[in-house]
Amino acid sequence: MSQPLNVNSDFNKDKVYIQTVLDHMGDSVFVKDAQSRLIMVNNPFCTMMGLPREEIIGKSLIEEVKPEEREVFLNIDKQVLADGIESVTEEKMTLREGETQIISTRKSRFIDENGSKFLVCVVRNISDKKKGEENLRKKEAQLKDVGATKDKLFSIIAHDLRSPFNNISLLTDLLSDSIQKNDVAQSNEYLELIDRTTKNSLNLLDNLLNWAKSQTGQLELVSESVCINQIINETLELCKTIAETKNITLNSSKVQVVEVYSDDKIIRTIVRNLVSNAIKFTKPGGNISLSTELRDIYVEVTVSDDGVGMSPDTSQKLFGINTNMACVGTADEKGSGFGLVLCKEFVEKLGGKIWAESTLGEGSDFKFTIPLNIPK
Repeated sequence: MSQPLNVNSDFNKDKVYIQTVLDHMGDSVFVKDAQSRLIMVNNPFCTMMGLPREEIIGKSLIEEVKPEEREVFLNIDKQVLADGIESVTEEKMTLREGETQIISTRKSRFIDENGSKFLVCVVRNISDKKKGEENLRKKEAQLKDVGATKDKLFSIIAHDLRSPFNNISLLTDLLSDSIQKNDVAQSNEYLELIDRTTKNSLNLLDNLLNWAKSQTGQLELVSESVCINQIINETLELCKTIAETKNITLNSSKVQVVEVYSDDKIIRTIVRNLVSNAIKFTKPGGNISLSTELRDIYVEVTVSDDGVGMSPDTSQKLFGINTNMACVGTADEKGSGFGLVLCKEFVEKLGGKIWAESTLGEGSDFKFTIPLNIPK
C-alpha cells in the first residue's frame, strides 16, 4: 500500500475554498498525483467508496477494487498523465462489500507552475442508467415480438375466421333451398357441415383469445389436481364426431392413470389442439393413438398418427409464430398452424417441453411433457 504524500504547491493555496465547492457537487470528484495517489476528494466520492476521507487521502485505493479491475484504472491514469489527452471511459468497479457499480470517468491532466502533474477526475455512477438502457432494449425487443405476433394474429383473423363464416353463410343458403325441396337427407348433411364448421371456428377463436391473454400477462395459471387420463378420454370423446367424418379411429389404450398438479384448462387446450391437428393430417380410414409414460418427475404425453408425416425441415418450423406453416389437411381442411404455436406457449408455461417426431409419408408423433408437481 502506498504511503501518504505531503503536497506543497500552489494547487493547494485555496484548498478550503476548493474543497467546499467540490463537496457541493453531485458527482464524485478526486485529484491524484503522478503516482495515482489521491490528494483531494469530495464527499460524494467518499460516499461512493464507502470510506471516510482519512482512509482515502494519500492512497491509490486500487486495493479497494477487484484485482482484475486494478490494471484498467492504473493504465488509464498513466496514459492521461503521459499524453495529456482527456479520457472518458466506462468501467465496472466492485467495492470491498461486493457491490458492483458501472461508473463513467472523465480524467484530465493538470500541470502546476512547478511542472508537477496531477489527474483531475469526475466520476459518475451510471449503474441505474445502464439498467434503464438494458430494460429499454428488452422492451424494444418485446415490442418487435408483439408487432410480429399482432401481424400474425390479424392475418389469422382475416383469413381463417373469414373463410369459415363465408362457408356457413353459403351452407345456410343451401340448407334453405334443401328445406324448401323437402330433401331431408341433404338438409341433414348441410346441418352437419354447419355444425362442424362452427365448432372449428370456435376452437380457433378460443385459441386466439387464449394466446392474446398469454401475451399480455392476463393468463393466470391455476394449480390443482389433474388426471391426465381423464382429460385425454374426454377430449377424444369431444373429437369423436369429427374423426368419424373421416372414418378415423381414436385409441387411448396406452394411457396410464396419472395425476399431476397443474392447470386443467390449459392441458385440455393442448391435448385438443394436438388431436385436432392429427385428425386434420390423417387420411380417411387412418388411426390416431394417445399414450402416456411416466419419466421421473414428468409425464410424457404422445399423440401418434399414421398420416402424411413431415420432412425434418417442416418439423423444426412447426412451433414458430413467425413461420407461416398453414397447410391443407387430407380432406382439404384449412388452418393456420396457430394451434401448434399455442401448444408450445402453453406447454412451456406449465414447465414442460413439446416436440414432433415424424417421417414423411409415415405419420407423426407429437410429444409433450408436464411436470408432476406433486405436493410434498
